[in-house]
Amino acid sequence: MSQSTLPPPAAAVRAYAAARDRGPLDPPVRATPRRRGRPPLATPEEVMEQIRSVARAGGLFRVHVVNPALYARARRLWGSWAGALLAAGIDHGAAVGAARRRALETRKHRRREPLTPPQEGDHSS
Repeated sequence: MSQSTLPPPAAAVRAYAAARDRGPLDPPVRATPRRRGRPPLATPEEVMEQIRSVARAGGLFRVHVVNPALYARARRLWGSWAGALLAAGIDHGAAVGAARRRALETRKHRRREPLTPPQEGDHSS
């Protein structure tokens, strides 16, 4: 090795001492502690609290349409929306069952509604 590529003696001694003092089980010191990739916009705890808040307001039905960012973040963290609800302490089956009951009631209600008579000047038929 040439003389120009060798570190100065003082720097080599400091590097050796730092490595020796860390011990065999300590992780190596990184130059930058920042993680790679896009930083998360919300912690898992914040996402769970948002899910609980939406559930209290009765907004779990169509959350993927109303709040797509929450839905996507939850799926990234827990693999599925059902997994996210489970992590937040919400019974996914009960939430889906309630949504299905509401949808059936809405359909029944719409079938019973009388058709409105055409207004004067309405030539749509």
